[in-house]
Amino acid sequence: MFSLKTIKNKLEKEKKALEVEINSLNTPPQFGDDMDESEKTDEIEAFGANLGLQQVLKNRLENINSALRKMEQEKYGFCEQCGKKMSRIILRILPDSRLCQKCKKLLKK
Repeated sequence: MFSLKTIKNKLEKEKKALEVEINSLNTPPQFGDDMDESEKTDEIEAFGANLGLQQVLKNRLENINSALRKMEQEKYGFCEQCGKKMSRIILRILPDSRLCQKCKKLLKK
C-alpha cells in the first residue's frame, strides 16, 4: 500500500545511503612514495570524476531533504511550479520530485 509513512521511510533510507556514498567519495588521493607518475595521474583523474559524481549525489540529497521538510510542514506532494497536487504515480516512482509531470514536460521544451 502506498502511504506517506512508506515514502518517508524510503526517503530516509535513501538519505542515509547517499550520505555514506558522498563521504566515501570525499577522500582525496593518497600519493605514496612508490607511485609513478602514471599512477598519480590515474588517482587524480579518478578523484576528479568522483567530484562530479559527488555533486550529482549532493543534488539528489538536497531533493530528498526538501521532500522530508515538506512532509514535516504538511506541504508534501504539491508541485513547486504550479502548486497543484502531484499524482500518486509520480510520487511512488520519484518520491523526492519537486514538479508534477506537466511542469516537468514544460521545462524540457
